[in-house]
Order: sequence, then structure tokens, then C-alpha cells
Amino acid sequence: MAGNICNTTVYERGNDEAVEAAKEMFKEQIQWAVECGADYIVAETFSDYGEAELALRCIKEYGKGLPAVVSLVAHSKEETVDGLTFPDACRKLEEAGADVVGLNCCRGPKTMMPLIREIRKVCKGPICMLPVPYRTTPEQPTMQSLKDAETDKQAFPFDLPAFACSRTQIAEFAREAKEVGVQYIGLCCGNASHYIRVVAEEYGRYPPASKFSPDMSEHFIFGDREHVKDHHATSYLPNM
Repeated sequence: MAGNICNTTVYERGNDEAVEAAKEMFKEQIQWAVECGADYIVAETFSDYGEAELALRCIKEYGKGLPAVVSLVAHSKEETVDGLTFPDACRKLEEAGADVVGLNCCRGPKTMMPLIREIRKVCKGPICMLPVPYRTTPEQPTMQSLKDAETDKQAFPFDLPAFACSRTQIAEFAREAKEVGVQYIGLCCGNASHYIRVVAEEYGRYPPASKFSPDMSEHFIFGDREHVKDHHATSYLPNM
């Protein structure tokens, strides 16, 4: 079980009062997690390296030795709000004592993966990757930047389902992440049970829900010949 802290929305670099307010939030939540028996602490979705580093220091100070997973969020730019490249920021967090570093949220698999590849090159320990399950592109690299093709309006948040990844795309993402060397993997906003089951299976794990994984070989139209009757094949799909 993980305890969780994230971007506070009150942090401002150079503002001592705001930094102290963020620190107090982190302290309170970390202490709650420790009291409730958390196994590790997730610190996630930081736009500023400075706030991520502050979160890590608080985990070290108040976390009673619990491991720290610290992840940044990549918006449209290829660097943190305070000007570090994501590989450099992750390397610095690792050197500061984070047990796992990487990225989560905002970007889909296709636009997050290039950054993860660069992070893998400079970080020695485990890295994490938790994209949103949406079809982001180089032109629209984040879920917030996706635009509905019919209306030209921002899809976030209500119309994001129109951009949902297929299960095949999620499987491809998981395979690529495994090849790159991502040890801590998941999905962020928009995740669903059938998606994370696919990710688990691509990593060689078979949770209880795997018994419900689709087996198209038994489909009454598209399955193996032994499961398809001529009546269905000709009635439903006359060109088969």
C-alpha cells in the first residue's frame, strides 16, 4: 500500500511562505501514511523540480525510512517549469535519495516514451512511467492540448474518451516500456481495470482478472472454425 503526496498548487519557488506551506502539507500527509502502515510513499505530478525535491526531503525527514517514488509531469515543454531537462531532474532526484524516479500524467504513451528513453540513459536505479491512456501526438503532446477534430475545441476533460487508447496500443506501450527498462509501470488519469490488466500481462503477471481476458478463438463469428457455424458465418458476414 502506498501513501501519496502530490503537487500542492501553493508552492512557488523563491517564496518562503509558500514553500513552508507546501512543506507542512507534505509533512501532515506523510505522517498519516506512516501511521496507517504504508509500505512506501509516492510523490507525484510535479511541474517544478524544486517542489519534487522538497517532497523528497520531507519523505526522508518524516517517512520513517519508507522508500520514495518521485515522478515529474511533462507538459508541452521538454523541461520542468524551473528549467531542468527531465533526464537531469530525474538524475538529481535519484542522487538525492529517491528510490524510483520518472514521469506520470499529462502525456500519453507515445509522447511520454521519448522522454523516458532519455531518463533511462542517465538514471542507474528503477524508473517509473505512468502516462495517461490517450492518443497524444507531437502536435498535441498532452491530454490538455488535445482538440476535438469536429469542434476544434479542447477535449479536456469531458470529451477525452474520444481519444482513448485501444487495448492493443496499451499492450504495445507496456512491451516497449519493458524493453526500455521501466521497472515501475502504470497508467494515470483515465485508467481502467481492463487497461491495467493488459499492462500486467505484458509484464508477465496474471492477476485473478486475467481469467476474463478476451479469447476471440471462441467467438461465434470470428473464432476458430470449430466454434463458428456456417449459418452464422453466412448470415452475419456473407463475404467471409
